[in-house]
Amino acid sequence: MNAQSNHPINDTTDPLFLGPEAGQQADGKEGGSARDVQAHELGDMRTILHIALTQPGVMNQAYRAFHNYSIGNQLLAALQLLDKGLPLAPIASFNAWREKGRFVKKGEKAISLFMPISVKRRADKDAPADAAEAGEGGTFSMFMLRPNWFSLNQTEGEAFTAETITPAWDAVTAMAALDIIEEPFEHLQGNHLGYARARSIGLNPLNPLKHKTRFHEMAHVMLGHTAVADMHDDEALTRQIEEAEAEGVAYLLCALLDLPGQAESRFYIQGWLQGGTLPEKSAKRIFGAADRIMKAGQPVQH
Repeated sequence: MNAQSNHPINDTTDPLFLGPEAGQQADGKEGGSARDVQAHELGDMRTILHIALTQPGVMNQAYRAFHNYSIGNQLLAALQLLDKGLPLAPIASFNAWREKGRFVKKGEKAISLFMPISVKRRADKDAPADAAEAGEGGTFSMFMLRPNWFSLNQTEGEAFTAETITPAWDAVTAMAALDIIEEPFEHLQGNHLGYARARSIGLNPLNPLKHKTRFHEMAHVMLGHTAVADMHDDEALTRQIEEAEAEGVAYLLCALLDLPGQAESRFYIQGWLQGGTLPEKSAKRIFGAADRIMKAGQPVQH
């Protein structure tokens, strides 16, 4: 059973629990801009998570502008456009804009997003642990940064009306889609706000941030913390990492939907990772679980 409690927190504001190298440039200076992210050709998700934690206001802006993209790509797109001094506007590839009757202005440079790339497996090497399922012909897919997208403001041509509707998120819809059941809360010993076991969660009705705890406990289920057979890694995770992963998901979802509890999430993560660092694979798992929970709670698009 995974239970969330009012864990003692390390009341600091610098989220270096991601590791001292997260959010730094090659010269060791503090980073956090889109240029820092693009410098990592293979996509350092810890750096992106670091930026999400240090620039929470950008998350909701990114979601409203780019909700059709993965959460990691939403943030990447927003950061790069803001870095260029451009507003958050629709993005598309060079050819996609041309099909809409618009053309990329001369001299404009594309922004980079993650996209799946098919890679041929070498005979003497296995696919990376985080690679997608192997395909035919000894290939596997990896997500890598590719500069293929341009903003509306980088183009000219026929008039274009941007979509202004931001999809809502519904907890009941998400839990049904993910096969997660909310059961009556059992008053456990200690100051628990909620718990998760198997594919069920329980939420303390007196919890003032019930939505955040719901995200946290749903994350435990989606990350496989409540069932060893569901784990995506060969090695068992420590309680410290499990709690940090689940709260990382809760933070992202609160930030995307502009809900209260973001500061509490930051402190909760810091409390569990005092003196430790969050592995890169954990950052990838956090974004992956947050994506699944977010998509599950959105209305079906026809």
